[in-house]
Amino acid sequence: MAISGRQRHADLLFGLASGSVGLALALLPWPEVVTLAGGLGLLGILALIFAQPICGLGLALIVGPLQPLERVTLGLPLDSGQAVLAITLAAYGARWLAQRTGQASRPSIGDLLRQHKAIALGLLTFLAIAALSFFVARDARDWAAEWIKWLQIGIVALLVARESEPRRRAVVLAAALLAAIGQAAVGLFQANWRGVGPPEFRVLGAEGYRAYGSFEQPNPFGGFMGLTWPLAAALAGWAWGQVWSALRGARKRAAPLVLIAVATTSAAALSLAALSASGSRGALIGAAGAATALALAAFRPALRWAGLGLAIGLALLATGWIAIPASLEAQLAWFSAPGATFGIDVRNAHVTPITFSTIERLAHWQAAIRMIEASPWLGQGFGNYAAAYPDFRLLPWENALGHAHNYYLNIFAELGLIGLLSYVAFWAAAIATTWRVARQAGLRTWPSALAVGILGAWAHLSVHHLFDKLYVANMHLYVGAYLGVVMAGAQHLRTVGTPAQHDIPSQQATT
Repeated sequence: MAISGRQRHADLLFGLASGSVGLALALLPWPEVVTLAGGLGLLGILALIFAQPICGLGLALIVGPLQPLERVTLGLPLDSGQAVLAITLAAYGARWLAQRTGQASRPSIGDLLRQHKAIALGLLTFLAIAALSFFVARDARDWAAEWIKWLQIGIVALLVARESEPRRRAVVLAAALLAAIGQAAVGLFQANWRGVGPPEFRVLGAEGYRAYGSFEQPNPFGGFMGLTWPLAAALAGWAWGQVWSALRGARKRAAPLVLIAVATTSAAALSLAALSASGSRGALIGAAGAATALALAAFRPALRWAGLGLAIGLALLATGWIAIPASLEAQLAWFSAPGATFGIDVRNAHVTPITFSTIERLAHWQAAIRMIEASPWLGQGFGNYAAAYPDFRLLPWENALGHAHNYYLNIFAELGLIGLLSYVAFWAAAIATTWRVARQAGLRTWPSALAVGILGAWAHLSVHHLFDKLYVANMHLYVGAYLGVVMAGAQHLRTVGTPAQHDIPSQQATT
């Protein structure tokens, strides 16, 4: 067979390039070789991001949780997650300029905002109130950092929702699960096999340590696991259902589905194990809320059973069959102490190694409540809890932990009542949209299964925020990505009605 001139030229160029690389590897010292390889790798990543910006979003999700570790070890002003996100936004901007005169199949931003009025209005209102709080903020840098987070949530949500092909959004989901697997593996190693760790993370009465991954703290690490395991569990339920359908004789190939099922099941199991290893009580309670949301969305009779279980539990509690632990009863007694602020007063609480974390958290709640009493309408400025803390803290608790350890109190203290109401309205709209998509078909279809998993993530976030703040270490990018997936799922239902049984990222793999 004759070889064309173009093919001969391509072969010649490939040979020259290969020879040049081989010569460089042979002659250059290893440090220079490593530097050259790293530079070529970075150029390859840049080329990939500008060719497929959705891959940049996926990469930002993978490296985003490294922010606390990078801040401690490198001290850079910009973490790798934010750097990748900035490059990705530039790539999306370049693509938008290139397609302005083309016939793009993606929905416009205006269409998305009109189709999701409640979510858009809630987020824009929250951003506007947060912007106005600049005029009362003590620290402009803290205000800007927090406001930009929420702006990024909206931008990422719109970018993901505008992707017209499900397989492109699957890149983001795969990146989230890959990051969860990596963080879980590191956390389990820290907790069970490393044998050393920070003294404050040592589990009392045991040999192990609390897991913290690259988050440098167990609580946000547990929160991250809580944002990812429900998604993996829901996708695993969908995949095993598809495997069962394939084995029963449906016209699908079972092998790719088995691979998806095993991968998602492994991700869910690892994430749950790592969440437990974190020792975070807020994460464990959030996981219970997430599991409840998954059951309610995936199984239609579950609402009746959940209501019956709640009624029985309340009845047993009221009749004394279920006893409140003495430690919890003592903590609850603080809320009714004389002289307490809104029923919370820990100024005279007895601090022990066991009760330290609980009393510290309640002390920061009390500081937040003092901020609310001082400025109930305007607040102290978005992101300015730590800046205002010295003026409202309790005397024994000098160190501001950056937030109130209750995000609802935190928002109330920073943005006042109107800001809190706008935050709740935004989340109510997001949860209602997710519930509508999830209940359309449960775990039987790909879009609904995604919504079921994301509903579990929303439940974990809502419950865990009673005890912590999870908009740290670039976790807000996950919130934006999940919200974009939900918006795309709602658009799909609006366009075609009930989702098709095989509406998955790669239909050819299963049909």
